[in-house]
Amino acid sequence: MVHGSLASPRRRHVFHTSTATRIWAYYQSLPEAGKTRRLVPPSVGQRSSVFNTPLLREVLKFALSAGGRGLTEKDQMAYLSVLLMAAQDGRERRPGGHRHAPRPRRELSLAGAVRADHLLVAEDASDGDSSDDGELIRAFPTRHSFVAAVRGEQRRVLSKLAWEETPLVVEGASFTFYARDLLLTVLDLLMSAAHLQLWGEELGVGPDGTRLRAEMMDSDVFLTEEASVRGRHGFQSFVLGVQLFIDEAVVSWSGAHYMYPIRVRVVNIRDKAVQWVTVGHIPHVGKPVARTAAARRRASDTRNSVLQRCLAILLRRFVGASRTGVTVDFPGQQKLTAVPRIVGLVADQLGERSVVCLMGNGCEYFCSHCMVRRGVAGGRAGLGAARRDVTSVLDAQLEGAITRDRDPRPSLRKQLGVEHSALAFVPVLGAVWGLATDNKQLFDVISFDVLHVWKLGVVRMVAQRFPSFLRVACAGKDARLGPVPDTLEALNLRAWEMGHLCVPSPTPPG
Repeated sequence: MVHGSLASPRRRHVFHTSTATRIWAYYQSLPEAGKTRRLVPPSVGQRSSVFNTPLLREVLKFALSAGGRGLTEKDQMAYLSVLLMAAQDGRERRPGGHRHAPRPRRELSLAGAVRADHLLVAEDASDGDSSDDGELIRAFPTRHSFVAAVRGEQRRVLSKLAWEETPLVVEGASFTFYARDLLLTVLDLLMSAAHLQLWGEELGVGPDGTRLRAEMMDSDVFLTEEASVRGRHGFQSFVLGVQLFIDEAVVSWSGAHYMYPIRVRVVNIRDKAVQWVTVGHIPHVGKPVARTAAARRRASDTRNSVLQRCLAILLRRFVGASRTGVTVDFPGQQKLTAVPRIVGLVADQLGERSVVCLMGNGCEYFCSHCMVRRGVAGGRAGLGAARRDVTSVLDAQLEGAITRDRDPRPSLRKQLGVEHSALAFVPVLGAVWGLATDNKQLFDVISFDVLHVWKLGVVRMVAQRFPSFLRVACAGKDARLGPVPDTLEALNLRAWEMGHLCVPSPTPPG
């Protein structure tokens, strides 16, 4: 302590609040807590759409999705010009379509096509023609008006969906976090769904005496949390189950900005089309330019801090609702209390370790659920390892985060890494009720993303070896599902139940 290499002990009062409350108080004290602003004013979302016909909507869809990231403004103008030329060509070929001789094609420029089509539309309007060939020129008299309309439609939708922006300053670098409020988003999805299941149900026992499970609504995680919620909030309450999908695949929509998307799904919605809705884009933190230990430490701290602080902004209303519940009024029914809970965190191993603030490599305890040592994992000596204590890990991480804010020296974090293989950051998910309180399911809600392992063929490799493993584990008996193709189908079934695509695709899951 004299040399400053150890953190000074802090005296604790005998009356100590919950870990979840202290974690949330820590993130509420950060400077960006009150800086969130609407990305587009609410008045813009109240305007009517210019793209109000099927043709115009298809034109807009192509302009925003062509090539995966949409057309540039220059390409949008060229695209509209081609459409207008095609419409004029159809008029020229129509018998009796015009009262004047068509102009030679070689003399018609792109700008001339716009003006010529405008004149033709005026003539058709005087004749009472009901054709839609001039629909584009009526809506967009110039190419620049089309670009402005596309930009205005984007702003209108962003305002209608209540997208927000929050400035962040981490380690001297400025970032901007774009997101929708998680609680408002899931409530909107809940109220607009056609089919709902508010309470979970057990499927009973199978022929072999084991518990049957099909999807999240009859899982142990959901049913256990439902029992706690109904015991705390009464029988007129239900669990509003939410799954988070954090994808580390870089999204480059504009070609210049890189962001990590966060998507959400409400498990109570039973519609046929599974909805994964994007609710945020985490800014990308690049690699350090200087090849020094201090630069690498600063980049790593920035990356971990930006992730947690963005999640704190996303959860600012969700955390409070997870404790008190939210009253929802379904049409024609009595009012019920929806208690939001996070019942699934879908990510790959790198994303999972980042969200729960555990070390990714060079650590002794690499498992998220138990404290098995690296040297004995996978062998007989690793059986029976103690489970991770959620409260002790979060308490240690909170102490480490407070110490890091005062003094960023790496030497002060070594003990945290030795004891828990944890980082000097506290996961904001610990503030959500049910993950660090009651059943303490912070590490139980983690579900690895099968989309990442699909590309590597890991599922097929596992399926080829799984029957052999079962024959040994079951004392010589055959595997329950038989040969490799049936085993592969059973393993793939889990992905379909979670609502994931089974092939790599640039589109969001579902």
